[in-house]
Order: sequence, then C-alpha cells, then structure tokens
Amino acid sequence: MTAAPVTEKNHRDVWVFAEIQDHERVLEGALELITRGRELADALGERLCALVFALEAERYLPVVAQYGPDIIMYASDPALKHYDSRVVPDLLAGLVRDHRPSILLFPSTEAGADLAPRLAARFATGLTAHCTGLAVADHPEYGAGLLLMKRPAYGGNAIATVVCPKARPQMATVQQGVFVKKERTDIHARIIQVPFAAGRADGRIESLEAPLRWDKPAVPLEQAQVVVAGGRGLGSKKNFDRLYELAGLLGGETGATRVPVFNRWCGEERMIGQTGKTIRPRLYMGFGVSGQIQHTASIVESGIIVSVNSDPDTPIAEMSDYVVTDDAASVLDALIERLKAEKRD
Repeated sequence: MTAAPVTEKNHRDVWVFAEIQDHERVLEGALELITRGRELADALGERLCALVFALEAERYLPVVAQYGPDIIMYASDPALKHYDSRVVPDLLAGLVRDHRPSILLFPSTEAGADLAPRLAARFATGLTAHCTGLAVADHPEYGAGLLLMKRPAYGGNAIATVVCPKARPQMATVQQGVFVKKERTDIHARIIQVPFAAGRADGRIESLEAPLRWDKPAVPLEQAQVVVAGGRGLGSKKNFDRLYELAGLLGGETGATRVPVFNRWCGEERMIGQTGKTIRPRLYMGFGVSGQIQHTASIVESGIIVSVNSDPDTPIAEMSDYVVTDDAASVLDALIERLKAEKRD
C-alpha cells in the first residue's frame, strides 16, 4: 500500500546507497556519488550517510570511509550477497522511516533502477532517474535546501532541472562517471551496524543461482583509459566481436551504443549513453557509431575521439579529433592486422 506523501518538515541529511559490485568491490559510481554527496551535505550543513548492505560488509567499510561520510550504516548477511528485491527494499525502507533523510541517492545501475522506484512508491515521493548533475539551492516559494536534479530531456536534446518541492526524501539515480571521486582524510566516519535477519520463507520466487555477468568488462568501462566502441554501422555481431580483439591489442575495453546491446551483440554492461555509462578515457574510438546525443554526451570528456564511419556527415564527426570516412568493419580489420604485424616485428 502506498503511504501518504511525507513533507519536508524534520527531514535532514544526505544518504547514498553504496552499492557493492559483484561481491568484489565498492562500485566506482557509488564512490563518485559519496564524493558528490559530501559536497551537498556540506552545502546544506547536514550529515552524509553511506549505506552498505552485503555479505561480509565489514570488508568494504574502510574503502567507503575514505570518501568522507559522517556515518556508515551497514548490514552484513549471506542474504545480501547479491541484490534481492524481496529483501533490500524492506531493509532500507525501515531505515528511512526511522531516520528521515532529506536526500537519498543511488547509482544508476540494475540494482539502483530496481530499488529507487520501490522506495519512491512506498514514500509517495518523487524520483529523478539517470541524473547527470546534482546541486542544492533555496527557492522563494518552495523553501530552502532543495535538491536540483539535472538530467537529459527531449531525447537528449536538452537538460532538465527537476525539483521535489514538498515530499521527502528527495530521490535520484545518478549516472556513473559524471562525478570524480575524491578521498577525504579529515572526516572519521561513525560506524553503525543495522540489525538484520532475512526471512525468505514468504518469497514467491526462489533464486537458485547467483546472477551472472556474461559479458563483464575486465576493467569497469568508466575507468578504462582506452575505449573501442561499436555501433549500428558495424552491421553484425561477427563484426562487433572483432572490437574485443582490437581492445585487447590496445590495452583497452569494448563499449557499445544502444543498437548492439538491443541486438544482443554484447551485454548491457558495455552500453555507453544516457541509460548506460559515462566515460572519460584518454582515447575513444567509435566504429560505425553515428553519434546521437544520448551517446556523445557521455563521451564528450574523452581525451582524443576517433570516429570511423562511411557517412562523413554523422553527428559524431563534428566532435571528433580524427575522422576516418570508410567502411567501419573494413577499417577495423585492417587496423587489427596492422597492430598484429607491429607486435610481431
């Protein structure tokens, strides 16, 4: 049942969901978001709280603490090894009811995209998805300390600023890679363990296997220094698969536009764009990428941009440092053979 809207009165503090990636590490996007959360909390004169839910959660706390939260709330249990929509929303909803944060932020991931709307529905509050910017400001009509949530609109052709004037918490999912993580040595976090006991007996669906990232990059795409990306212009999965070989020769990672992902040439982990990753490599190479705004807005901070496309008038050509006007698949094959020959020599 949906609760009545909660007003802004008596709500304080900024909370960040510090997601654990594949039971291996703290998600880079979460550390970036904690860094930005620290800046927002300082601007508001409030506290920053990071939330860590995981198996053996204690092992991740020192990493999270390096980025400046005042408080780290954590729960550690085998049931939290992977994100579970039967467990985590109940756990976090209870904490929100008890502590009443004003701002609640999530990385824009599979887990964040599932968890955030569930919480927004429970508290009858607003949620802005896939944000690329966050700020706080006062408003003469709606009051002080409003979260300004910026995200692409109108197919990526404009940037909208969204506010949630009355209901709380103010909630957003945020694209990975849009903020830069920064360690803080001047803040010592208070660690609070949250009591937790998972009850799975009432679950309608039983998960028999752990989630599988079948196409997981060796290095998170947003951290890669070289990204070789493919788009519709490659024409087939066979051609797209050659990108992995080129990326290996260059010591980089493979990315994609929306079409290769939807055609199942690669997994969603590799999508660059408004609903994927934001990257800033030293070198970006796009093969058969037309360059729609949803994609180009997420690569604009790359050091060098190279585009290969048979159409010289593609939008990406206007922002590229180097443009090769030729069949993308043919250039890809030739470049791979050239690099192999140089390595043999």
